[in-house]
Amino acid sequence: MSSKADSLIEAPIEEAFLEQARGDREGLAWWWDNEAGRGVLEGPQISGPGSATPISQRAFDLIVEFEVSSQQIYEQKYRSPTWPQGASGVTIGIGYDVGYATRAQLHADWDDAIPAAMVTALERAVGVQGGSAQPIARALKASVDVSWDAAIKVHRGKVMPRWVGLVERSLANTARIGPDCLGALVSLTYNRGASFTKAGDRYAEMRSIKQHMAAAAFAAVPGDLRSMKRLWPGVPGLQMRREREARLFEAGLAALPVA
Repeated sequence: MSSKADSLIEAPIEEAFLEQARGDREGLAWWWDNEAGRGVLEGPQISGPGSATPISQRAFDLIVEFEVSSQQIYEQKYRSPTWPQGASGVTIGIGYDVGYATRAQLHADWDDAIPAAMVTALERAVGVQGGSAQPIARALKASVDVSWDAAIKVHRGKVMPRWVGLVERSLANTARIGPDCLGALVSLTYNRGASFTKAGDRYAEMRSIKQHMAAAAFAAVPGDLRSMKRLWPGVPGLQMRREREARLFEAGLAALPVA
């Protein structure tokens, strides 16, 4: 891939734009309504290891950037529990929202990463979303401290494989597009949920992606991603995220072997 393509994908985004976008929990809300709400979070598809299919390091870094910006910013702002406002719950690590987890999932993800006392303390935040989570986050700051290494360990080893598996189950032909393209779709799904069959104008592009993937019309997917920018006219961070995903998908297609 050219250095120009790399710079387009990895150019830094202002922290203010990233911070604004973090209050959006559409993907986690979808997860809660469609998985936890049906009791599926403790089933084998979700609590197991997830997919073994890798996404690219660039895709992983993109997701981390939009959740916590960088290791330096993480150390300054996110080692202790936070409340990103809106419909969010108490959030730790790389955008891990305890408000959208079950108690079993919390322990399965974090027991080997942080001390047991911290995981137990976090139990009070399970299922608590919105303004009620703010005082809990404040109270937990004294007892919960998640290092960068622990945050990355859980995000890479626990969280991402589940979302990769979700994308693979939701869309056809994912094995044909490579780790950059797959990673772009994982980033989208992590942010918006696997709402590829949901009705209504808000999900028109999600449905279009599903159709294009089924038809192996991969070159059309970046246009679908860019078209979604219409949904967030006042949230530059989310518009930038869709653009980054589109460019990453294009770069991934360009790197595929010629058939």
